[in-house]
Amino acid sequence: MFRNYLKIAARNIWKHKDYSFINIVGLAMGMAVSMLILMFVMHEYSYDKFHKNGDRIYSMLATVNMDGHNMQFKNFNAKLAPQLKESTPEIQNFVRLKESYQSVVIKNPENSSALFSEKNFIFADPSFFKVFSFKLKEGNADEILNKPYALVISERAAKKYFGEKDPVGKTLLYEGKHLFEITGIAENPPSNSTFNFDFVASLATIPQLGKNEKDMWEHAGAFNTFLLLDSENSVKKVEKSIIASGLKIDDFDKKASYSLEGFTTIHLGNNFVDSGNTALINIFAGIALLILFLALFNYMSLTTARSTQRAKEVGVRKTAGAGRSGLIRQFYTESVMVCCIAFALSFVLVEIMRQPFYNLLNLKIDSSFLLSPSFIGILTGILLFSAFVAGSYPALILSGFSPIEVLKGRLGSQQKGVALRKVFMVFQFTVSIALIVCSFIVQQQLSFMQNVKLGLNKDQMLNIPLSGSVGKNYFSLKNEIAELAGVEDVTFSTTSLYKGYSMFFAQNKSTKKDLSVSYAEVDANYMNTLGLAWKIKPEGSSWKNGHGILLNETAVTDLGLKGDPLGQTVFNRNLVGVLKNFRFASTKSDKLPMGLFIMSDTTNMLADEQGSGVLFARMDPKSNIVEKIKAIETIYKKYSADKPFEYSFLDDAFNDTFKTEIRMSKMFTVFTAFAIFIACMGLFGLITFTAETRTKEIGIRKVLGASVASIVALLSKDFFKLVVISIVLATPVAWYFMKKWLEDFTERIEIAWWIFAIAGLMAIIITFITVGFQSIKAALMNPVKSLKTD
Repeated sequence: MFRNYLKIAARNIWKHKDYSFINIVGLAMGMAVSMLILMFVMHEYSYDKFHKNGDRIYSMLATVNMDGHNMQFKNFNAKLAPQLKESTPEIQNFVRLKESYQSVVIKNPENSSALFSEKNFIFADPSFFKVFSFKLKEGNADEILNKPYALVISERAAKKYFGEKDPVGKTLLYEGKHLFEITGIAENPPSNSTFNFDFVASLATIPQLGKNEKDMWEHAGAFNTFLLLDSENSVKKVEKSIIASGLKIDDFDKKASYSLEGFTTIHLGNNFVDSGNTALINIFAGIALLILFLALFNYMSLTTARSTQRAKEVGVRKTAGAGRSGLIRQFYTESVMVCCIAFALSFVLVEIMRQPFYNLLNLKIDSSFLLSPSFIGILTGILLFSAFVAGSYPALILSGFSPIEVLKGRLGSQQKGVALRKVFMVFQFTVSIALIVCSFIVQQQLSFMQNVKLGLNKDQMLNIPLSGSVGKNYFSLKNEIAELAGVEDVTFSTTSLYKGYSMFFAQNKSTKKDLSVSYAEVDANYMNTLGLAWKIKPEGSSWKNGHGILLNETAVTDLGLKGDPLGQTVFNRNLVGVLKNFRFASTKSDKLPMGLFIMSDTTNMLADEQGSGVLFARMDPKSNIVEKIKAIETIYKKYSADKPFEYSFLDDAFNDTFKTEIRMSKMFTVFTAFAIFIACMGLFGLITFTAETRTKEIGIRKVLGASVASIVALLSKDFFKLVVISIVLATPVAWYFMKKWLEDFTERIEIAWWIFAIAGLMAIIITFITVGFQSIKAALMNPVKSLKTD
């Protein structure tokens, strides 16, 4: 019997090629888009779940209240974790980490060309490969990080520096002076790992790197601390023991509150690195389901619309003794066959669209994740869910026909399922119109953020990171770059813009409340190069000799400086001038307080090997930028041959601050296009079927004198009514969700009425194009051909 069902299903699919094509392509498109989106969502939710002890690993957090605002810190004194483990039996092990937030220079001493600037360098306790489940290709987890200057490298780093040679036992040069011995090779971290390392050095190396590192080891809160507990139930007890243990060591903040955060929740919780993608996952998951339902509703709508063409078949089968359950199995078999064909086609579409999708979201997903049981389970779920939903309503409708009514020809009115098909169409266009509105609003907000007044000139500004390797050559380097044709101005700062900032803490003069103020150490040319505007300009030029501080307007207000602020003391410096507010961080946040420490000799900031900063060079837009960058690189290598030349543009750094919104804008555009395409396919199928079933009616009307326009209107009016209803329903839904989304921004656009008008007009135009083509084709048909069989 099942073989019979398959034959009938195959014949039916082949016989009605047009409708089968629309059903299969529509379902395949919906499945493919849903797979891609759920691939991203599942990958985000799977972060760090591969660790064997992941549910018992916790990260330590400290929370400090600053002027009514809670600030979280994840770095602690190196002495705290050993003390905590000693006094708390619930802690089975710990790992202290020191990540390199700036690039470090790594060189293979045996190959002078193997010199690279690396970002994925961390220092870790010997327990790192025992607490976390990163796999080792070579080396023993109990021994590889037990001594100073021991180094474990990833497979990709091994190939990068040593090719096909075995690197174990060989050395790499760190920052031009420290030799590390390679003691092990680790497999590349999975793409769903919080730690994306290429180099793991022994933590015991840090105090031997220099005086600053030794001081950091002994006094500074500089180490991420992870605890392996004996049970999840021990969290509260361990949290209470942190302060008791901390009081036994120096440099411990007694005023802060301490807590533990589950390691596997960090990526979707306190992600200090990049939470851009995670902010989108719930939105994307919802849209994935909506697009899948659009495709499923297309199938159900077209199948039930054609139900009368199967009515006689059902009547004959029932008269011959077929039961309803058997008919349900038959029609489910057809639905499952269509879904399986669509599912297979969706894999082809996924393979075509996967890399562009990765590029769009700046994703990297390992192929091993795509073969993981959890993701394969999701794919299987999509197939089973699609087959169940797509086949359920058609099977129930078709199997429910009464044989007596069918054989008497009383189903010609085709009333069954009409109301539900209208609901399906309204749903499809409601989703499409809502996505159009959301796409417009996201794009408008993004444009608003990109064009907000920054209070500085970011255009054509080249950022060149400098390190202590420049040292005494800084002025020579700076002057040569400044004298280069095509370079308008240069300046130096210890901090870049839009990539984080340093802070000092001060008290409000009136309320005595603690306040955090962002700061940078700069030379006197900083304001001119960046185009900052003065609120109160310093008098004379003595302020350029150093020892003074400049504040922006927000800082003056927040610090409670009354009257004439000039000359007042802030952070042990005299206030010499006030700048108008300028954006140095994300435009999504409030205008933050900022202080600029004026340095007469910025070489002091690079005198130490660990010193760092940024040289800003404003380029003449009329010059050949590529050639000028090459010329600057030549000058740079002249004075810093041991460090690779790196550069970026300030406007790129600014755009990175709202990369989440850029991704969302692109994705809404893509989702909207897919949703409209799928909805139009269903609409085209329905209008084609409507025209076919009313062929003779159209012929009679034309014989009686009906015009082409009146026939087109006759066929189209019901569809346009449904689109108007969709516009009415989509408007408040899109307005509500976009209003909630915009509340996350301190500065935002107002949602304009014309956005909804344009979205509605687009939906009507799309409907007219889709419906009009087939309606006009039917209206122009020769009535003689339509009526010749009667």
